[in-house]
Amino acid sequence: MPSVQLDRTPANPDTRKSFILFIRRATLNCMNGFTFSDIVRAVGGIALFLLGMRFASDGLKGLAGRNLRIVLGLATRRRLPALAVGGGTTFLLQSSTAATIMIAGLVNAGLLDLFQAAAVVAGTCIGSTLIVQLIAFDLGLYALLGVAAGLVILAATGNRIIRGAANALIGFGLIFYAIGLIRTGLAPLAGSHALSGALAGIGTHWYWFAAGILGAAALSVVTQSSVAVVAIAFGLAREGTIDLLGALAFVFGAHLGAVVMPLLAGIGWPRRGKQVVLFGLLLRTAGVLLFAPLSPYIVKLAGALAGADPARAVAWEHTIINVGNALVALPFLGWAVSAVTRLLPERDVLPRGVVKFVDPKFTDPPQIAIEKARKEINRMGLHVADSLVRSVAAVEDNDAAALQSVRESDDAIDLAFSIVSDYLGRMRTAEATPAELAQSTRLLYAMKSVELAGDVVSKDIVGLGLKKERLGVDFSVDGSRRLREYLHHVDAAFRSGLELILSPAWEAGRRIMETAADLDVERREVFHAHFEQVQRGVRQAQETSTIYADLLAALQQVARYSAEIAETMTEHRV
Repeated sequence: MPSVQLDRTPANPDTRKSFILFIRRATLNCMNGFTFSDIVRAVGGIALFLLGMRFASDGLKGLAGRNLRIVLGLATRRRLPALAVGGGTTFLLQSSTAATIMIAGLVNAGLLDLFQAAAVVAGTCIGSTLIVQLIAFDLGLYALLGVAAGLVILAATGNRIIRGAANALIGFGLIFYAIGLIRTGLAPLAGSHALSGALAGIGTHWYWFAAGILGAAALSVVTQSSVAVVAIAFGLAREGTIDLLGALAFVFGAHLGAVVMPLLAGIGWPRRGKQVVLFGLLLRTAGVLLFAPLSPYIVKLAGALAGADPARAVAWEHTIINVGNALVALPFLGWAVSAVTRLLPERDVLPRGVVKFVDPKFTDPPQIAIEKARKEINRMGLHVADSLVRSVAAVEDNDAAALQSVRESDDAIDLAFSIVSDYLGRMRTAEATPAELAQSTRLLYAMKSVELAGDVVSKDIVGLGLKKERLGVDFSVDGSRRLREYLHHVDAAFRSGLELILSPAWEAGRRIMETAADLDVERREVFHAHFEQVQRGVRQAQETSTIYADLLAALQQVARYSAEIAETMTEHRV
């Protein structure tokens, strides 16, 4: 193509007027051939495309139901299944950006670790290819029929799943219709020597190719949709304004720009969420650097797979890059995760170990909040159970230092319970179903029972132990044996109650409440054996009689809290 020379006013660095005149003439030259109608079609087509993406996303999410985040949270550490989860989620959301933000939220919630999230984020690359391959078909002639059918279905039914399918039908209809508008609106580019020359240059010089990548990345940020940028490349390729190598620059730019919005959204996130976004940036940047030198071969392969339709060839370019990027990254996920944690190490806002799953500054959707709270309350309850065993052992050994350690550890537990309580309180103000609100209420009650059990350990049992240590007395051999047996049974019942917080089960709850009643009988039997020793004149039993009885009562109180947890989590009534 012959070079295009723009008319230039003689340059004068000191003359502002001459520079403005040059810009005006250059702009008019570039817009030569465009009419207002063409601009309306192009801009309106992009707007309709984005609206269609929104409708399709809402519809597919409606089909998936409210379990989409739960499915993501169940992603395993096996790489290929996690990759498939990421691909499916991206297709349902119609956006790799939205999928990445959701994944980061699950990592913040403690429902995914960084390695799992990395595999799922790699899968988002594959999910976006499903969308692009679908919209590459030229179905504009029938697109509005899909919109009309979807509207009729919406008017005829209130079923959530059917309405979700109708919204998806409307969305894809708008997408296919919008692609035709974009193509028609961009057609005059072929008649603009300045713009067509610049676009044609993307496929001829490496520096123009790099500029095309950066420009497409910026456009994906403006439209907030990398798929919209690929759709623009469809229109330009079908009109012959750019060749397949030039279209590949758009594909690379869209691939890179998909991570910009998560970067901006993650500014206020905890470090764990930022690590997910950083991994996405490294993944896509590495993909561009790896595949850009192979561009001529990618163009040949895409052309061979697509046949005569240049838009199909662009779609295959997109598929080759994204699928290739994901598959090449899989063997190196462990190394990449290590690199991310070194580049962006996590900083503790709270003292280490206070909470593991709950972030005091982060609010999750109801389902995620409930699952996270379950894990955190169970974790804190296990800490109480461990403290129970340590405290009774310290009472027997007259170990004042160990008793003081148990008392101090209760401060961290109280802080954790306060954080979880505030967190569940914030969740209740968000959008939640009545069933989810009921679950959060049960968790709050169960958490209070766990907290009270912790108070029994840190205050009552520790206090009895310190009193026994000051007196310098010991339990009898038989009394110690019976006490340890009783402790073992109480500890088992309490830990079983904690399991119900994670997985409520009616039958298990009934057994725990029956066990609590049996433990009350056992407590009386143990105390009766101790009282017989007192009557026989066993010195250790006489010296520790009051402490021993109060210690048994404290253990029985922990057993009662086990029953309260079981009743709360399974809605039993004794």
